[in-house]
Order: sequence, then structure tokens, then C-alpha cells
Amino acid sequence: MHIRLAEERDVLSIRVLLERNYDEVMSEHHSKRIIGKFKSRTNDESISNGLKWKRVYVVEDGNGEIIATGAFANFGSAEKPKYSISNLFVMPEKQSSGIGRMLFEKLYQEAKANHANSFHVPSSKNAIRFYEKMGFMIDVEQPEKDDEVTWMTTVL
Repeated sequence: MHIRLAEERDVLSIRVLLERNYDEVMSEHHSKRIIGKFKSRTNDESISNGLKWKRVYVVEDGNGEIIATGAFANFGSAEKPKYSISNLFVMPEKQSSGIGRMLFEKLYQEAKANHANSFHVPSSKNAIRFYEKMGFMIDVEQPEKDDEVTWMTTVL
């Protein structure tokens, strides 16, 4: 397996990976309304735009197929950063094989390299236990309850 920065040529593969997770994993834990909302925001243009302001990574298997993606993002400002994980997804059939943990470590190191004091994630319901294992705790304040997203934080 190989982790690298995503490129424009990866947009379609990333979109398919996200859509498969919405349909095959998240749909068991989230309402149809939220899955529809996530899907409506996921298109080639939005992914391509994300490549411009996030550090989006992909994991390739030995055949060069993209099997995971995740991004390091600042959801705050330059003056008051909120360094976060964004869209960390592993192909459904490859989950629970250590790929997510490996990609998480890459994003975690990115946060440390940026001298972050804390690291955040807007977690889907199905990923809360994964992030708890990675040392995250559920935030007291939850600004996006309507999106069925749980914000979590770990101190670096």
C-alpha cells in the first residue's frame, strides 16, 4: 500500500469511494435525508475544489487502485485554526484491515507538523468508535446536530 497526495486524476475514484461508503456503510447509521444531503454535496467539482484547499491523500493498493482517502483541513482561519480530519473513508470491503489507522496516522502527523494543539473530526455515527480508539473524545458543544455529525477532538 502507498499513501500519496491526491491529484485531479483521482477525483472520480474518490467520488466512487465516498458514494459507496454513503450507500453501503453510512446508510445503516444515518437518516435517508442526511445520506441524500451528503450525496448531493459530493460531485467531481466539489472534490476537485477540495484538492485546492485541503491536503487530500489517497491510499493505493498494490495494483494502483485507490482504496482509501482522507484529508487534512483547516476549518478555522489562519489566525485561529481548527485543524481537522475531513472525509476519511476506506472502501467498505477493506474496512477493519488497518488501512484507516494508517491513513489516520498520516493526517495526525500533518497536524503535529503544523504545530496544532488539538485535532478535530466531524465524525459520522458509524466512525465514532474508530476515532475514540484513536484518542478522540466527543466535544461538549455540537454545532452540526442537524447533519447527524459528531464533532470530536484530541489534544496533541
